[in-house]
Amino acid sequence: MSQADFYILKEAEDEQRFFVACRLTEKAMAQGLKVYIHTASEQSAQDMDDLLWSFKPESFIPHTIVGLEDNMDDEEIHVLIGYEGNASTKGQLLINLCDKVPDEHENFDRIAEIVPNREEAKAISREHWNTYKTLGFELKHHQM
Repeated sequence: MSQADFYILKEAEDEQRFFVACRLTEKAMAQGLKVYIHTASEQSAQDMDDLLWSFKPESFIPHTIVGLEDNMDDEEIHVLIGYEGNASTKGQLLINLCDKVPDEHENFDRIAEIVPNREEAKAISREHWNTYKTLGFELKHHQM
């Protein structure tokens, strides 16, 4: 059964959402999982790419943006970053940083939704929760 985890942040800023995505990615890699991070735009994908290189000096997370991996060995790539119109179906964990459920959700065993502490973000999160519930996902809620 597929699982969707909702991480509810104390902070309202989107920047914190990206930092939590980095921490989840690092943890998933330690478990040997391949990760796909779905962002809202090409700029957001680039911002996530930059942050993965710098969020923790002692951490190394091999990653690239979807479309650039053609020049790399699949064994080297543990993390792909994409956005609507430039998405991936590769990976075991999808980290969703968008306001909609990605069409690619059905290709992943686990999905992580990171929810900023804002009413509009919580409302979107409730819609995602209902979507995953309808699809038969096991649902989990985590207060950060």
